[in-house]
This record gives sequence, C-alpha cells and structure tokens, in this order.
Amino acid sequence: MSDETAPSAVVRRLGREYGWLLAAVGLGALVLVCSVPFVTGSGMSWNSGDPLAAPAKVAPQAGSAPAAVPEGSAGPPTSAAPTAPAAPSRTPARAGTTRPPAVRTTAPAPPRTTAPAAAPPRAPVALGPEGGPMGLWQMLRDYCARTHERDAEAQLRNGTGQAEDNWECRWERRGRQLIDMHGACRGRYGSVAFAQFSNRNDAFSWHCYRR
Repeated sequence: MSDETAPSAVVRRLGREYGWLLAAVGLGALVLVCSVPFVTGSGMSWNSGDPLAAPAKVAPQAGSAPAAVPEGSAGPPTSAAPTAPAAPSRTPARAGTTRPPAVRTTAPAPPRTTAPAAAPPRAPVALGPEGGPMGLWQMLRDYCARTHERDAEAQLRNGTGQAEDNWECRWERRGRQLIDMHGACRGRYGSVAFAQFSNRNDAFSWHCYRR
C-alpha cells in the first residue's frame, strides 16, 4: 500500500465506525440551536446568529404629536372607546296613547245678572182737604188756633193770586206769622203728610198728600 492511500483508508474506516456518533452530535447541536429562541424569548439574526433585543419603549414627550404611521403599513391595533349605555327613559313613550284631558278644578263664573230696572216713582196720594177753598181755609184756621191763639185767623197777605208765602196767622195781641203749610197738613193727616200747590198763581190750590 502506498503512502497516499493509507490516510484515506483510515478516514473511511473511522467514518464507518464513528459516523453514527458524529451524526448524533450534529443533530443534537442543531436541536440546541433551534431551541434557543423558544427558551430565551428573543429572536435570532440570520446574519450574526445573535438574538435580536426587543426595542425599548420610549414615552412620547408632552405636547408632541404622535409619530406618523408609514404608508402601506398596518398601524397598531386600536380598541374602540367604550361607550356608556344610554340611560333608560323614565317615562317611555307608548305608541298610540294620548293624554287624558285636563280636569278643571275651578268653578265656572256665575252668570251676570242685570239689575232690575228701577220702578218709576209713585204718584203722591191726595189726602185733602175736602170742600174746596172753604175746606182749605178751615184747615189753616184750625192750625192757627192750635199753634197761637184760639181766636187766631188764617188770612192772605197778598190776595188770592200767589200760592207761596201768602197764608198767615193773625191775632190781636201778637200780630201775624206765616203758616207752615206742611205743618198744617201733618196736624190734620199725620206725620206722613206734606203740602203741595198745583198752581203757583192760585193761593187756594194747596192740597195735602202722602207718598
């Protein structure tokens, strides 16, 4: 055997005897390398074989705008802001229902009543005296005798042409005094009587009346 074929023969013999051991060691090394990311939780760079360190989170500065997301890349997932449930209505409206009419609590105003028309004044009732001018003179003479002297007479001052302030009582010792015509009627017919003439120019037109 030559010197060049001796080493190759040794290599072939070692490969036949210990090839399975080398294969087992290589497979174990491969499994160990592949299990490193799962055990450490970090990735591995295909270029250098070193695990990739996770980037540190940097808090944004106050007042700075958030970084823009590159176009074409998906942004971080955002969760919709929770919305407060709408408060239930205290008085739910019911379809097809109407409110009952309001009930009046005040009494209606009483109808206005018109005051009855005032009755026209009644005409005075004539009382007397009877007997015409002589009856009037006799009534006035009795008034003078009752008020002044028994012998007092009823006489006219200015004749028969004047009704007012014309009849007077005359007696010898005290003279004369105008006759109260209303008093003469009350002395004959009572306290409700009053005197009234019907002709201003006739002294004998006096009569007694009551209402």
